Amino acid sequence: MPHIKIYVKDPKLVPSLISFLLALVFSPTYKAQSISTKPKPDFSGTWLLDSKKSNASGLTTRPDLPLTISHHDPEFHVTISSEANGQIVKHEFVYFTDGRGETNEATALLTTNPSATKPKDLQNQVTRSKTKWSGEKIVTRSMLRLNVAGHFVEFEQVDEWKLAKDGKVLTQTSRIIFQNSDTAFIPAGTADKKRVFNRQ
Repeated sequence: MPHIKIYVKDPKLVPSLISFLLALVFSPTYKAQSISTKPKPDFSGTWLLDSKKSNASGLTTRPDLPLTISHHDPEFHVTISSEANGQIVKHEFVYFTDGRGETNEATALLTTNPSATKPKDLQNQVTRSKTKWSGEKIVTRSMLRLNVAGHFVEFEQVDEWKLAKDGKVLTQTSRIIFQNSDTAFIPAGTADKKRVFNRQ
């Protein structure tokens, strides 16, 4: 901040001038202008999966079923619709972008039993996670644990939500990061899963 020199001919005016400058500096308007920052993106809306631009479908394989977001920071509510036994089922997830942590129905499940990856089985599991802002992205980190023949392997799942500048395209990226194991086995890395949604 540049220094400003003020010359006052009448010394009697100095106290009044100081009081005026202090009032200006500490006024709400001055403070608001000084600390103003760019507002965070608002992810609220109804979104449909763009299958052509995505390499993963998530809990549903039907691109006509909407994903709904209600975003009132720090609360970030995501509702995903899926089909099970001919019925439309809604899965609701609540995240907090201030990092307090949350527990939701599982969004992913590591298992040696292929049938356990179905949505109805995910409802019987929970995922504990922590969510924070990273620039203009919302990032959720959760731990997953896989048991194989009495041994465990731990992974971190990182989910990122990013809104296009025009607010019409939403991208969710999920990646799995190997963390820990009680064996010498080191799992191979997997490609990031990307889901692209268009605003309705």
